[in-house]
Amino acid sequence: MVLADGLAFADKNLDPDYLLDVATLTGAATLGLGRQYGAMYTRDLKLAKKLHEIGEISGDRVWHMPLVDDYDVALESEIADYNHTADKFHFSGGSVTAALFLEKFVGKRKWVHFDIAGPGRSEVDAGEYVKGGTGFAVRLLTEWIASL
Repeated sequence: MVLADGLAFADKNLDPDYLLDVATLTGAATLGLGRQYGAMYTRDLKLAKKLHEIGEISGDRVWHMPLVDDYDVALESEIADYNHTADKFHFSGGSVTAALFLEKFVGKRKWVHFDIAGPGRSEVDAGEYVKGGTGFAVRLLTEWIASL
C-alpha cells in the first residue's frame, strides 16, 4: 500500500517522465525466475527491450513478464477501490496481480515495476555477492539513466 501511495504521489505531484519501482512484494516471481533474474513488468515494449539489454551487460538481469489483463478481476473489491491481495480467483500469479495493482496508481506514465524477490537477497557468500542484500537493480538503473 505504501508503494502504491508513493507511485500515486509521484504521478500527481512530480510529473516524472518515467516511474520505476523496485520491490519485493510477493516472492512469487522467484517461482518462475529463480534468483538469477528480476521480474520486469511494463507495457512499454521498447523500454523493456532496452532494460533487458542493459541488464544482460550490467549483471542485473531482468525478464519481461506479462501484465495479464484477464487477472484484473482479482483486484475487484466490494469495499475499496481495489483488492490489493487479489485473492478472489486464485490465478496463482501473485507477482502478476501485484504488478497489476501497482499499475492502477501510475496514471499514464511510462512505468516499470521490478519484482526483485529472487535476486534481491543472497542467502550465501557466493560469486560477487556476500550474504544479505545484493543491491540488485542499482547497476541496471545507473546504466539506463546514463544512456538517456
